[in-house]
Amino acid sequence: MGVVARQGIKYSIISYLSFLLGTFSTIFIYPADTTFLGQLRFIQPSAEIIFPFVVFGLSYANIKFYQQFKAKNQNLDFLVFSIKFIVISFLIICLLYWLFASLFPSIGNSDSWKMKQYVLPVILILALSQLFSKYISNFKRVAITGIFENFFPKLGSLVAFICFVYLGISEINSLYIFIFFFFAALAGLIVYFLRLNKDKPSGSLSILSSKNFRKELFYFCIFSVLGSIGNQLALRIDNLMISELISYKQNGIYSILMSIVGFLSVPLAGVFAISGPIIVEKLENNQHAELNDFYQKISKFLFLFGTVLLSCIFAGCDYLFLLMKNGHELSEAKSIIYILGIATLFDISTGFNSQIITYSRYYRFNIYAMLLLAVLTISSNWIFIVYFNLGIEGVAMATAISLTIYNIIKLIFNYKIFKIQPFTRVYLYILITGISAVILAWSIPDTSNNLINLLLKPLVVIIIFLIINLWLKFFPFKEIFSTNLKSFLSGKK
Repeated sequence: MGVVARQGIKYSIISYLSFLLGTFSTIFIYPADTTFLGQLRFIQPSAEIIFPFVVFGLSYANIKFYQQFKAKNQNLDFLVFSIKFIVISFLIICLLYWLFASLFPSIGNSDSWKMKQYVLPVILILALSQLFSKYISNFKRVAITGIFENFFPKLGSLVAFICFVYLGISEINSLYIFIFFFFAALAGLIVYFLRLNKDKPSGSLSILSSKNFRKELFYFCIFSVLGSIGNQLALRIDNLMISELISYKQNGIYSILMSIVGFLSVPLAGVFAISGPIIVEKLENNQHAELNDFYQKISKFLFLFGTVLLSCIFAGCDYLFLLMKNGHELSEAKSIIYILGIATLFDISTGFNSQIITYSRYYRFNIYAMLLLAVLTISSNWIFIVYFNLGIEGVAMATAISLTIYNIIKLIFNYKIFKIQPFTRVYLYILITGISAVILAWSIPDTSNNLINLLLKPLVVIIIFLIINLWLKFFPFKEIFSTNLKSFLSGKK
């Protein structure tokens, strides 16, 4: 687990620094105007739902077929082809969007259309950013990309919010400031790619002359884009539906609570990005036993971190709300943290089950499952919001139910096809430790200072895990940190 763990940890450190920035903003800045925050939280999810159409699966194709292109020295040529394709498809999407808005007046009256001048640029930027980020993962480097993918959007959101709420800059200009940070992130990714890349374009894509390869590439891209669309619909539709069916204010409150739960998922992106090429290698060589061992190690690593973090959140969230401006609004909806927290923990406990299916010859199944998730999420959100009138708590329940069903389906599929599954006995020990730590933290008498309570309760949880780790060795400190500091920081063995 050496290089994966080291890059994953570094990516997580960067992501957690981004989260600390987001946490500071959440506590001291964003509660001042949840309506404007709701607008900020509307732009990126809207773009993330549309940009898979623009990328058309080419970002994942640059990982899936990297070795085949590399063998013919055409990997860089395919990257250039991908960039051109993305730009052209973006222009087509813009034209279609305008045509649909002209034909259907309801689209022209929607929030998505009113915010188009902000959403459309982000679509293109996210498409190109994902392409370069995925390509860079072929170099087994994800830590620096985490700065551009995680830190820059959060910093942009904070700066835009301060400009509007505290400096009196107009809403329009503040939103454009937010968009600027996406441009800056893309520029950073391109510069980092140029620094890592040592290949030269061959000036040819002769590998595409093979009809069989073109067919394989096309079908992979088709199903990848369907899967990405399903994924974005399932995971991002809540912000759009809350904005359209409830209000920007409730979307702001939901986003703040979601950002707290999102702390659990920070290690995922780094570990998944660096694991992609390794999964492909083991699948292509039919090394299912080795893949299962790798799968269980990474899954245990993620579940441990997720359990520790969720336990800390459960132990300290009440005191966090007491320190926040308008924290009573968040406290009234804190059930969202419990609902989504448990669902998210189960999600990360299943490890990279989606990636295993995506990079195998059974990738079509992952698409069907993802589309099912999208249908379940949209329909259940509609039912809970419109018919049961449960507000953002209903959105959280809909998301949790859909996500759990989705993961169970993938677990069953992977076990039947590859005879692999992530769970071991250690999961039970970690879970028991987490529950015990939270109960013990809750049982400790409160002090008169809420800040001390906020620090003390999670600290108790961490100490309990460290003590139990000395006995059960959940986290392999010796294995991961067996290299010197220079090697660890460089990500080299």
